[in-house]
Amino acid sequence: MFILLKCKHIISRSTTDSRWLRSPVSSTVTRQMNKPLLYPIIGFLIAPPVGALTWIVLTGGIGEIFGGIAAWAVIVSWFISLIVGVPTYLFLRAKGCINFRSLTFGGALISIAPWLLLSLPGNTTRSVVGQTVIIDNGSYTMAGLLYQAKFLLGFGLCGAVSGLIFWLIVRQLVTRSSI
Repeated sequence: MFILLKCKHIISRSTTDSRWLRSPVSSTVTRQMNKPLLYPIIGFLIAPPVGALTWIVLTGGIGEIFGGIAAWAVIVSWFISLIVGVPTYLFLRAKGCINFRSLTFGGALISIAPWLLLSLPGNTTRSVVGQTVIIDNGSYTMAGLLYQAKFLLGFGLCGAVSGLIFWLIVRQLVTRSSI
């Protein structure tokens, strides 16, 4: 009975007294628990759209940022980062390999991978972009390979930019010993 009364006293005291709600120990513990989770979430929200918008600016100019293609690029970048980027980050973090090089190189590879998968010839016997023959008789032409290389380098650059932005956000977890 005494324990029950004591618990009621603590509950009523904790709900009326604001000191109990703002304990420095509990807020420190909460901050320390949330920072390792907060930085990657912010990174995954900011870095992929920056890379996608970099691609839009490189291919269409600054005026295209406010167009419909930019919105699709941002949505696709979040989708790809959710499906491929998050597992890659978790793998690298488990291996203790979160650094500038791994994140920029990983960002480049993650952004190149969908283009590689979508650009396999498959059943296509002929593909022409503008006046450039990309695929002829089911295989790439030399002009087609150069065209693909240009796209891969562009996507790789944008992925590296995303990886750099992500690194600038999550490096706080790696470089600060107080966290």
